[in-house]
Amino acid sequence: MKFWKAVLIGAIFWAIVFFEVSILMFGFKLSAGMIYYIIHYVFLLVLSIFAALIYFKGRKGSFGEGLLFGIVAIVVGIILDAAITIPLFIHSYAFFLDPMLLIGLVEGLVISSVVGILKK
Repeated sequence: MKFWKAVLIGAIFWAIVFFEVSILMFGFKLSAGMIYYIIHYVFLLVLSIFAALIYFKGRKGSFGEGLLFGIVAIVVGIILDAAITIPLFIHSYAFFLDPMLLIGLVEGLVISSVVGILKK
């Protein structure tokens, strides 16, 4: 596994998702409802595939490496959320218990694993 590449891609992925969520919430004035989450999860699907393809560019993958990449990206995202999102915007660490957030994390993990399998 290329750890630092995974960390860098995870950080860039987090920043892009942060902007995507900001645009949905503030640009399109969508609140955390059904329409918001459908749009967000579709974007998350595309962005997760793109991030995993960048990680595996020019190399073969596997389920295990895709899973590890997904875990590293999630840990990086959690650290950035804890350091930036929560203190500046949310003000509550209960944010991490939101089932909709957990669904998004699982979605990213599954997608990175599947891309790892497909890059075999």
